[in-house]
Amino acid sequence: MASAGLLDAILQGLITGTIIAAGALGLSLIYSIAEVPNFAHGDMITIGAYLTLALNKPGAVPFVPDFGGLPLVAAGIVGITVAGGTGAVYELAIFRRFRSKGADLITMVIVSLGLALVLRNVVLFLVGSGNINYNTERVTNTNVELYLTGNGLSVQTVQRQAGDLVTLGEWGYGWLSLLVIVGVAIAAGVAVYRWRTDDTGFETVHLVSPRILGVAAGVATLAVLATVLQGAPLAIDAAAWSTSVGVSIKYGVILGLTLVTMVAMNLLLKGTRTGRAMRATADNMALAEIRGVNIDRVQLVVWVIAALLTALAGILTGWFASNLNPNMGFSLLLPIFAAVIMGGITSPYGAVLASLIIGVSMDVGVFLLPAEFATYRTAIAFVILIAVLLVKPEGLWGDV
Repeated sequence: MASAGLLDAILQGLITGTIIAAGALGLSLIYSIAEVPNFAHGDMITIGAYLTLALNKPGAVPFVPDFGGLPLVAAGIVGITVAGGTGAVYELAIFRRFRSKGADLITMVIVSLGLALVLRNVVLFLVGSGNINYNTERVTNTNVELYLTGNGLSVQTVQRQAGDLVTLGEWGYGWLSLLVIVGVAIAAGVAVYRWRTDDTGFETVHLVSPRILGVAAGVATLAVLATVLQGAPLAIDAAAWSTSVGVSIKYGVILGLTLVTMVAMNLLLKGTRTGRAMRATADNMALAEIRGVNIDRVQLVVWVIAALLTALAGILTGWFASNLNPNMGFSLLLPIFAAVIMGGITSPYGAVLASLIIGVSMDVGVFLLPAEFATYRTAIAFVILIAVLLVKPEGLWGDV
């Protein structure tokens, strides 16, 4: 049996990064459009997670009648919706009032810090400081074991059932097949990217960035060819290298939900009238208002969207870690801020890209460093942040 290695750490990091991305996308929107460095963002994540918990496992939350609970999916939908309403409350009752009085940046920072303390202590008062988990079915992990041999790559899928390891599937790829798969996937990604750029190499304006389309085309091609070109298993007795990667339906759901959310946000920002108003406000609020953009409406939409995204991040965090606690959002706040700054403080797309980099860096760093350095996991994100900013101070991505 192969042991988990670097590839497993990278996959775990991608999952962590997608969760960070959901929170970072909302924070980037708030800063670029509402011009508020919202330090309550982490606790908004906690609120979203606990709103879902109150519906999924009401017996765990005092003052909520134990009506049996809803399935996690249904509870999550309702919880995200309610969280969107709380985002509207934050904007209308707090931030709009201060904005109308001409509050400066420092005042808004203090207001957001105060809101963070209030939200965190409300959760502590209602549910205490203990760890809680959602009421959901247990997800069984499957290990994908890779063996590099003289003849190519052999793959096995293994699952633990009733205490025993059971091999679910077994196949292999010769060196020629591997070369074809990787080469064609790279070529497909490059071809799609070039197709969506002009003759001078500049990206033309489309709803989806050519960079994103190119990566998506490459990954999709890789997956299709890996399925089509499966061959007979190869002997693994003398494997030169082996590793194990843990996968599960949970990982696929988290990646899929986050991807769909990012695509929806991209379409909103670049393909709708509201999105164009949001981008115009981010570019120049005064000019946008002169051109007829309802700034108050845009600000309200931004806070609602940010609250929806934070709720999604909170639910995914609680489900992924099988653990909810009042500090869960705060522990994500620093990596989220790091992602927003690294990606470009006013660039939602950059925030997503930086989130993936930070998530992978954190988990790979924990894997590579000695066990006693695991507590410095968040610090790794800031080391990467500083290194990137030294090379590219404006961040990874330039546009809104």
